[in-house]
Amino acid sequence: MTTLIMWGMGFLVAVLLCAVGVNEAKFKKNIAVGVTFPREGREDAEVLRLLRGYKREQIFLGLAMTALAILCAALAWPGLDFLAYFLWIDLLVVTQFVCYARWNGKLKAVKRARGWTVPAVRAASVTIAAEPEKQPGGRWFAAAAAVAAMPAALGREMWSIYLLDAALALGCWAGAKYLYRNRSETVDENDAVTQALTRVRRRAWDRVWVLCAWTMAAVSVGIWLSTSLFPGSRGIPWLTAALAIGVCAVAVALEFRVRRVQEKLTAGSGEGFYVDEDDKWLWGQLYYDPNDSRVIINARTGINSTVNLARPGGKAFMVFALALLFVVLPVMGVWLDGMAAGPQPLKIEDGALVASSAGSRYELPLDEIDEAELLEALPAITARTMGVGLDSLLQGKFQTEWGSATLCLDPRQGPWLRVTMADGTLYLLGGGDVEAVYEQITK
Repeated sequence: MTTLIMWGMGFLVAVLLCAVGVNEAKFKKNIAVGVTFPREGREDAEVLRLLRGYKREQIFLGLAMTALAILCAALAWPGLDFLAYFLWIDLLVVTQFVCYARWNGKLKAVKRARGWTVPAVRAASVTIAAEPEKQPGGRWFAAAAAVAAMPAALGREMWSIYLLDAALALGCWAGAKYLYRNRSETVDENDAVTQALTRVRRRAWDRVWVLCAWTMAAVSVGIWLSTSLFPGSRGIPWLTAALAIGVCAVAVALEFRVRRVQEKLTAGSGEGFYVDEDDKWLWGQLYYDPNDSRVIINARTGINSTVNLARPGGKAFMVFALALLFVVLPVMGVWLDGMAAGPQPLKIEDGALVASSAGSRYELPLDEIDEAELLEALPAITARTMGVGLDSLLQGKFQTEWGSATLCLDPRQGPWLRVTMADGTLYLLGGGDVEAVYEQITK
């Protein structure tokens, strides 16, 4: 099930990136595939031919990466599931970047050959101010944080999770306030269009962050309901997962709505004066301007933000992102594959019961064990507080119908061992010859 869900999400990501990539071929703010064209360039036969070629390649890549995801899910290589998945993500990112950069270069070559490049000084001289869209008040985020934190006052078992959700809700306020740079969405000398573009983008940006904040509140309440009011219920955890998917769906819908509005409002632009900042965007995707003091800037189309690679903060962010993609993800894949192998066999060693997996080791002194019981069936597990929840391994802190427990077991293979320590701590363990270990403990 974990493998199917994982590759199912990969399939959705591939489809989404393909859709966004194809959308880049439509002119918005005189820009297509990261290249700014005048009105005549937008109707040029060679430009239109290249845009069609770019769209075909995007669709081909989307289908190829989707087929590869399906193939990987079907093969389900034992011990390599997670590594294969994370390497597939890296390949998806690289192919998308290379495809965009390649066609961006071809379009720029046509632009130079036609003499359509606008001197950088003209773009830098634009100072048209746009009236900022009024931001949502902090009360929206404070209320979401209060709702997210409320379960912590009602039940102490998972208070850290509730407070984390509350902190993330407040973090959404910071995201809405500081990760957006209220720069005029200037395309040409039409002030009305500039005002409209800025308002549409800002409104969508704020809505996404408010939605995220209240999703944190909904997730917190959902966890509390599932663990406190409905022990053993499976429905509400699925509801919280559905909320996360819903937020992504709404955010994507807002992104494409803003793109459609940008396309519509600037359909008549490109005559006479127009803004051209192509020289500041490497391969049409990475912003680099030493004369710009900002670290965070608006992306050219849509509602997203990006960083200025000419600033130290921008460089640090890029190094972090590359390390995450091409170092951390593969290493994490190897580690998770080790975890997915399941728990190590239980054993008695140096006067202690030892349970371990690729990520953790638990040593329970025999003289501190108050009670041990052999289980043929596991109790209902309502939530994971902290740890790993895979098909082949449950390891860490979990909420069960018996209360909070530390687990290190394969839920598919019993029997299992229930161990209660002298201080009341509960462990549910498995792996190897559990019956033999139980007999040694109860002698």
